[in-house]
Amino acid sequence: MALTCGVNSAPIPVASHESQANDWRPIPVYLFRQSDFAPSGDTVVSVAPLQSVVAVYGAGGVVGEGGLASAIGGAVVFRNDVSGAWYIGVWGARNASRFRSDLRARMEIILLRHAPDARLSFWGAAKERPLRN
Repeated sequence: MALTCGVNSAPIPVASHESQANDWRPIPVYLFRQSDFAPSGDTVVSVAPLQSVVAVYGAGGVVGEGGLASAIGGAVVFRNDVSGAWYIGVWGARNASRFRSDLRARMEIILLRHAPDARLSFWGAAKERPLRN
């Protein structure tokens, strides 16, 4: 499976899908609540593995969250210190829904209703929300 990330972009292979035909599986997308993003707490958060998010939104930023942050207006980054896995995503119910829809349009996903085995590394938001195309 090859994905493109822009108007004139070359296809980007998604490694987990191309390794072997028998080894193919959907991309895990996590949907959970976390108290770190708003004073009221209990904010909806959705994240997916770094490579999958970069395949849809493009790279940039500190670890690859720049494309997502530009498209949606912010990004959250989680990291599993043992495995080294990175998870990139968004917070807020509307942003999380848009994020999952964008991923679902480009690849098969499986929704997991819990947080990944990772710690919150950092998050940031733009001062203005970008316009949706």
